[in-house]
Amino acid sequence: MNSQKDEIEIDLREILLIIRKNILVILAFTVIGGLAAGLFSYYMITPKYTSTAKIYVLTNSDSVISLSDLQMGSSLANDYAELINSRPVAEKVAENLNLDMPYNALLSCISINNPTATRIIWIQATYTDPTIAMQIANEFAAVAKQQISQIMNVEEPRVAEAAIVAKHKSSPNNTRNALIGAVLGMVLIVGILIVKYILDDTIKMGDDVERYLGLHMLAAIPDEGGTDNSEKKKKRKKKIHGIRK
Repeated sequence: MNSQKDEIEIDLREILLIIRKNILVILAFTVIGGLAAGLFSYYMITPKYTSTAKIYVLTNSDSVISLSDLQMGSSLANDYAELINSRPVAEKVAENLNLDMPYNALLSCISINNPTATRIIWIQATYTDPTIAMQIANEFAAVAKQQISQIMNVEEPRVAEAAIVAKHKSSPNNTRNALIGAVLGMVLIVGILIVKYILDDTIKMGDDVERYLGLHMLAAIPDEGGTDNSEKKKKRKKKIHGIRK
């Protein structure tokens, strides 16, 4: 158990040393990944804008609203959301706005939300043109009111808030995409370095002999090309310098 723990500790330490040794390469890949993702997000992804219209679910035309009305209104909100997100409503909206797109493509541009414990339904339209996004949201609210009234035989819901033109894009988030690219670049290069280290079974030090071959090293032969050559060069330089004098 102790030998296994020591071996794991040594391996982790060596991996940390490899990361430290290649820190400049890791930083370079991190910066390159962030720049690549940021530039791709900025230049290649088409910006989209989101506008929101809100309608209020009615259950009683009286001015006094009871607890049962509130509970019924909350449950009816789910039915209203399903009717809004339907083919007849989408086809009518496309016809009114002269949009040359099938109903399923138009439905993919909207999302219906009902905040918890409320009778407010949010109709959010996302499109590449902020003006068209506003028109889609408002038209869905207008057409859905009539559709709900006819099918459920109830009073038309009221528009609580009309959609307006979005001033800022809802997607893409260039900063977030750049950060994701930077993280992916860092993870990629660190993974490559670790895999390269794991697959490298060449013997470089005395400890590697015992680890890979199971043999104990008795002696080590010094490298002749290291210290001896450098000393020979120094002596040779001194001789030449003496001759010149």
